[in-house]
Amino acid sequence: MTVFGGVNSNHLKKHAASVILAFISQMIYDVFFILSKEGNVPNALFQTSTRNVSDTFYLEVTMDWWSENCWIVIDLWSKAWLVHAAVSLYRRNALGPESCNPEIHPPMFHVIWTATNALRMYIMYLWDKHHIVGAVVLQWFLPVYSFYMLHMSYTRLNKHKAWLAINNPDVISWTRYLTQNGLAAFAWWSLFHASVGLGVALKYNSGVPDPVASTIVLSILSFCIVIWFILQIFLLPVFMGHTFSIYGILILGLGAMFTNSYRVRDFSINTAVCGVLMVLITVMSFIHLITSCLKTERKPAAESSMKFNFDLQTVCQPEVNLKHKLPN
Repeated sequence: MTVFGGVNSNHLKKHAASVILAFISQMIYDVFFILSKEGNVPNALFQTSTRNVSDTFYLEVTMDWWSENCWIVIDLWSKAWLVHAAVSLYRRNALGPESCNPEIHPPMFHVIWTATNALRMYIMYLWDKHHIVGAVVLQWFLPVYSFYMLHMSYTRLNKHKAWLAINNPDVISWTRYLTQNGLAAFAWWSLFHASVGLGVALKYNSGVPDPVASTIVLSILSFCIVIWFILQIFLLPVFMGHTFSIYGILILGLGAMFTNSYRVRDFSINTAVCGVLMVLITVMSFIHLITSCLKTERKPAAESSMKFNFDLQTVCQPEVNLKHKLPN
């Protein structure tokens, strides 16, 4: 039997096409990223580097030049979970192809990621042309899309976790620590850039003075951090409890703001706020780590898992042989 053969194989082909499309978009974005670096401009796409754009539209909370290299790590992480998605097309469990039995990440999940990469490329072009408002508006779609993808992954994994814990436990770990943590890192890093972009628009398009614009940026980030912490620790720990990457990303982002604006003889309030937030986030990360270690996850009983196996709604079952089902 071929990889895509069997009953209802069209859906598996849609999965494969969406993953391939997402990976191609990721690789094309990498080309754009390289072309926008300091030593490669001007060229056919960009007249100036992303670093020069940041220096042109300066804020107190503009992220330091070294923070651009964090995109390299985040994009490598993204490629890793895309490769895992491709591997899951070939791997099989009791119900058929692992990618859609059960379906944790449907084709739409990867289509959204393709759209995200397309937006990233267009945003780079808009910043290069100094179209601030258009770039900032589109930049806010990146965290919205990636947080929606996180929501999709959280809810679908939780829905099928009982069956997976017995029949395919590796999927739970790979999804939590590779895909969800990678998406969370991307979501928060893009939120940092979108917030700074909003500050740039306020200063250079609306005439808001820099300290105020920078304070607005930090206020938005602080509000989002508090909301995430409340959801993760108190309200939705079952869904979000295994996402650890965001605290390192938050410290890196605030650290980039701190190092760029730090002046020994001109220590601004916003710089001090960045330092205080880094300390608070460190404390939050320890609280999250301790609560995660103290919580024990109850494993589903074999009987309930077997019943769930019969009731499980799957999308593509090219390998299932129904005559092997146990009688109720």
